[in-house]
Amino acid sequence: MSTLIKTDGIVLNHTPYRDNSAIIRVYTRELGRQDYVVNNIRGSRKNRKAALLQPLNRLSMEVYHAPDKDLHRIREFSLHHPLKRIPYHQKTRAQAFFLTELLTRVLILQDTAAGLYDFLDQAVEVLDSDISGTENLHLFVMFHLADHLGFMPENNYTPQGMWFDLKNGYFVGSEPAHPMALNPEKAGLFSRLFNTDISSLKNLARNVNERQDILEALIDFFRIHAHGFGNLRSLDILHSMLRE
Repeated sequence: MSTLIKTDGIVLNHTPYRDNSAIIRVYTRELGRQDYVVNNIRGSRKNRKAALLQPLNRLSMEVYHAPDKDLHRIREFSLHHPLKRIPYHQKTRAQAFFLTELLTRVLILQDTAAGLYDFLDQAVEVLDSDISGTENLHLFVMFHLADHLGFMPENNYTPQGMWFDLKNGYFVGSEPAHPMALNPEKAGLFSRLFNTDISSLKNLARNVNERQDILEALIDFFRIHAHGFGNLRSLDILHSMLRE
């Protein structure tokens, strides 16, 4: 039996479903990641259901939820904070698609985690703003996502521990015997992640090459520690957009 629940949600993606419907994947504050079927999603340009198709839209929702089902229905929704920048700037759109693909991969039927929802809600707010350093936000989000998922690396970087062991998640004083490690130069870049907050995003990666090195290190780290992570289709687009 379904229960009517009020919750906030962040739109991750959608896929076509039957003739004129879609399955919308949403990360909700009360229920974790959920899938919703929405009928008559296409049609008039004024159809407000199109808001459900925009990645990272934040919604206030009333949903029918049955714990034994994988697919649910939305009774009512409204835009919580309409996006001002993300849909209209190519670089931020590329970051949005990367983040939603990343979240879709790792938040697989994730249990309720209000702290994670609040973190993502703040991240969307920052990405949609003109705060300095937003070109590095996807790095900041991916790094802290590891903490929420339970495999945060250890912050033990010192001048004597200059290699980063991706497999074990900490810095070491010499090159590990296995190949899953960052050399001292890339480990130094990686160490910046531990000391970066929203106010210092611009200092995380100071140019496109640093940004790409840090992202590649994070992706390698997630491939080792996030089960079934695989390849991200949005990565090439992200690299292309952020190089311009």
